[in-house]
This record gives sequence, C-alpha cells and structure tokens, in this order.
Amino acid sequence: MMRHADDFLRRYACGICAGRILPLTTIALAVAFCMTAATPTEGAFDPLSAEPPAAVGTAPQAPEPAAPLPPKWPRRDGEAGEDIPGIVKKGTPIYKWSEGHNFTEGPACAADGTVYFVDIPANEIFKIDPAGARSLTRASNGTFGLAIAKDGTLRGAQANPGAITSIDPTTGAITVLCDARAEPAEGTGTALGRPNDLVVDDEGGIWFTAPVLGRRRENAPPDAVYFLPKGASAAIEVVRDAKLRGPNGIGLSPDGKTLYVVPYLSTTIMAYPIEGAGKLGAGREFYRIPAGTRETLGGDGMTVDDKGNLYVAVPPRAAIFVLSPEGKPLGQIRFPERTSNCRLGGKDGKTLFVTATSGVYAIDIENARSR
Repeated sequence: MMRHADDFLRRYACGICAGRILPLTTIALAVAFCMTAATPTEGAFDPLSAEPPAAVGTAPQAPEPAAPLPPKWPRRDGEAGEDIPGIVKKGTPIYKWSEGHNFTEGPACAADGTVYFVDIPANEIFKIDPAGARSLTRASNGTFGLAIAKDGTLRGAQANPGAITSIDPTTGAITVLCDARAEPAEGTGTALGRPNDLVVDDEGGIWFTAPVLGRRRENAPPDAVYFLPKGASAAIEVVRDAKLRGPNGIGLSPDGKTLYVVPYLSTTIMAYPIEGAGKLGAGREFYRIPAGTRETLGGDGMTVDDKGNLYVAVPPRAAIFVLSPEGKPLGQIRFPERTSNCRLGGKDGKTLFVTATSGVYAIDIENARSR
C-alpha cells in the first residue's frame, strides 16, 4: 500500500512542479488519499511509536525526501444551493482559488487549464497555479477584461488609455492592437472610451464593449459595442442604443451566429443576430433580470457553454444566473460575495471560474466551454 501511495505522491508533486492546474476533484481526493494511504506497514517507521525500527545493515541510509504538503488552494468555501438540471447538482462544492484582492474581474481560461484574472484597483493581472495566484504584471493600464483566442493568445480590454491589447502570458508585456475607431464619432473623434469586456470569435475577430460607467462628460465617447477584425488596427462601432446603458458583459453563441450583450446600468440582456464580420441585425430582448434588491444594476460579465446556456454574473445577487439558449431562467449559483464575471475552463472545460469582490471561485458543472 505504501509503494502505491509513494507513486501517487510523486505523480501529484510532478503536477504541482510543472505548474499545471489539477482538476478540483483530483486535488481534493489527493489530500484524502495521502492521509489514508500513509498507514504504517510492518517494518515501516511509525512516528507515533516510542522508537524507530532497528536499522538494517551497517551502511548509512539517505533519508527519503519528504512528501509535498497539499497546496493551500483551492479551499472549499460553499456549495451549490439548488439543483439546476443539466448544469449542476445541489451540494456541488464551491472552491476559492485566491483571496485578499481589491476587486477581481476578467477571468480568462487557457486550454491547458491556466486561469488569468485582473485586480482592477491594484492595476494588476494575475495567473493562477496550484499554489494560488501570482502576479503577471503590476502595470495593466486599467485592464478590465481578458479573453483567450482560439490560437491561445491572451487579449485584453484596456481602459487607460482605451485599447484592445495582446498580453504576453509569460512576461505580462502588453502590446496595443487597436486604440481607435474606424469612423470618428460626432464630437468625440476616434477615441474608444474605456473598453471593458471582450470575446474572440473563431476567426480571430474581437467583439468588445466600451461602457460609460461613471459621470457622463460632454463630448466623451458614448456607450457602444465594437468589432475589431483580425489584423485590423481600428474598430467598427456595431451597437449604440440609448436603451443599452453601460454595455458590459459580452458573449457569443456556440455557432457564432448570435452576440449577447449584458448592460450594467439596465436590466435587459440583449441578443443580436450576426450577419457578417462587424455587421449585426436588429437586437431583441433576450432576458430581463428581475427586481429583488434595492440596487438598479443589471448584470456584469458572462460566458456561454457548448450547449448554448448563458452564465451571467449579477452582482447584487452575489450569483451567476443560468439561462437557456431561449432565454429561460434555469437557476442561480450563489457565491459568498458579489460576482463580477465568469469563464469556463480547466482541463476538460467544465469548471466555471468566477471573479468576485475580493476572491476568485470555481465550481464544476456538467457542460464544457464553447470556445
């Protein structure tokens, strides 16, 4: 039994040293397995006994390397409070991956399981590994949103100065891809405003939001949604609607034919048919977030699974609202603090990573990421 336990610990240690993010259930099982597998066998040293076994032979023996301690993260911090058929079962554990931040946002999940997120007030981008979160850069230029393109590149929605960027996942170096509109807006020129969130389509085109969330100033860029064609340096304005106040979260259906926009300052989530690169049809009301708190805020960030279900962060509810492809409410996954955004990731794409006020959480669900 001890030989099998040693083999398991060595494989587990290799996973940590390689910087891979192990599935949540694997890490939890690892801790339990190591505790039960270490039962002393005949002739083995028992730390609770008065004396160790007598030495065999006369040559000194090199000590066995100590087994690695279980990582601090993830740490269980809640559970799903309701059954959402086809999505998550009641009682499914919620794990915390990082804490002590000012305000986390913009999760992005790479195919190898790596997770990135931002702490907006700290102007910092983080990268999660099995030991927790480590800083990738402390000069994010007000990056709010992150996204992984199909080719694995990391993209950012930068607010100061407003731009869409490419971020080196190793060094954190930031390169500006686009910082201007293709056509000047009346009174505001070519400025983009403050890009907030983004999603990358299968061809490498980037759809992104640029809301006005603070004081509205005269001749400032308007609330708008943009499209940046792959390889282009100027963005096309695709949505500007007085009813869509504070466009924030953004997502694509699995077939890439529908664009979803979640406003922060109103409660109506919109869906737009995509008729071509940078061309949208008339929008329709997809779902209206119901009243229930004193706040009038709508939603924040969102993501979509491979079945077309939407996961929308609703800060006042400290929850992720789950919606069907038809806009039917399926249920809510509540978290210990106010949620801001979410993405599906992990090795199998079935772990929902959720950014919140001061921490980053994760819960395993039944469906995988769509892109």
